[in-house]
Amino acid sequence: MSVRLKSDPFPDRSVQNPRKLCRWFADHDGVLVAFSGGVDSSVLAAAAFKSLGQRAVAVTVVSELQSEVDLENAWRTASKIGIEHIVLEIGLLEVGEIRANGPKRCYLCKKAMAERLRVEAKSRGIVTVVDGTNASDEVEDRPGMRALLEYDIRTPLRELGIAKPEVRVMANQLGLSSADLPSRSCLATKIRGTLTAEKLERVEEAEGILDQGWKIADRGDRIEVRVPAGAALSGEMVAGLRRIGYRSVMVSTKQDINIPR
Repeated sequence: MSVRLKSDPFPDRSVQNPRKLCRWFADHDGVLVAFSGGVDSSVLAAAAFKSLGQRAVAVTVVSELQSEVDLENAWRTASKIGIEHIVLEIGLLEVGEIRANGPKRCYLCKKAMAERLRVEAKSRGIVTVVDGTNASDEVEDRPGMRALLEYDIRTPLRELGIAKPEVRVMANQLGLSSADLPSRSCLATKIRGTLTAEKLERVEEAEGILDQGWKIADRGDRIEVRVPAGAALSGEMVAGLRRIGYRSVMVSTKQDINIPR
């Protein structure tokens, strides 16, 4: 089932972000959307499909660092939008510095993904590749932005000054299931030290045991869970975390969990 848009689905908005975004895409012959299935890339994909139809394609690059839940959500969301969706696989644990979880991990990961997107775009005769970075994202806080610039990957939301709260409003009005999803980072961001397939799989299992959107930090045989205000770990959750190998479970009320390298 595709997203059906009226000719003017946002008549009451004083700030016409959806129209601006659709016009941005209409100025291009075709576009490839780097598609995670999150709210930002979903809004891009919906606007691109509305403007360009079959000349727009959503591409999800998956590796060991992404969870199956995220991939399933990407498939589901792309199907609802109606846009062509393809999945490309890359092996990031083969890259030594990514495996070491070093300071250049995010840059190298984004670079590998950007390169793969560019190859796919070229094979389809598409010049414009876009990413869901929005105006709320601080460039200095996102090492991957350097890779996007190096591969000339555009960021329409950021270019148009559309911030995260506005993106969520647009997603809600488009009827996208990702509208209210909490932001999710890759599995590697939750692990201290060297990355292995086993560690990544355990973190993915831990996220499945906890409520959606809860933040975790894997510290070897110990896991730290940031519990939202008013919530608590259940005995079943704790038992589940211990069953997959965590000897101790710590609860944090901090806004952010710092994971040292």
